[in-house]
Amino acid sequence: MVFTANRLRDGRVVWLAAGGAWAGRLAEARVFPPEEAAAGLALAQAGERAQQVVGAYGTEVALRGGLPVPVKFRERLRAQGPSVAAEPRGMDGLAEPRGMDGLAEPRGMDGLAEPPAHRLAS
Repeated sequence: MVFTANRLRDGRVVWLAAGGAWAGRLAEARVFPPEEAAAGLALAQAGERAQQVVGAYGTEVALRGGLPVPVKFRERLRAQGPSVAAEPRGMDGLAEPRGMDGLAEPRGMDGLAEPPAHRLAS
């Protein structure tokens, strides 16, 4: 069994590694035998309490060539990395402009940023 979570800083998938550290690659994850799963969960939850990660849980793995491979499809997908770009891209390939709230600014049909709603009222 390995333990996974999302890093609180950026939401990336991370795996519990040796010494309670969090690694970005499944190959670096510590594999816990069934009799040590409770200890692994306690380490993972310590990462949550330290506000390093969120949503920590254990998942079964098989060892292939000495490396952990998730048994479930969901975890295999998580181990492959993000399935979408971290930053939305505009048609020109550049990152979308961000508003004060951190969300992408709305765009009109012409591709230009629309003015804020409070400016629309006359």
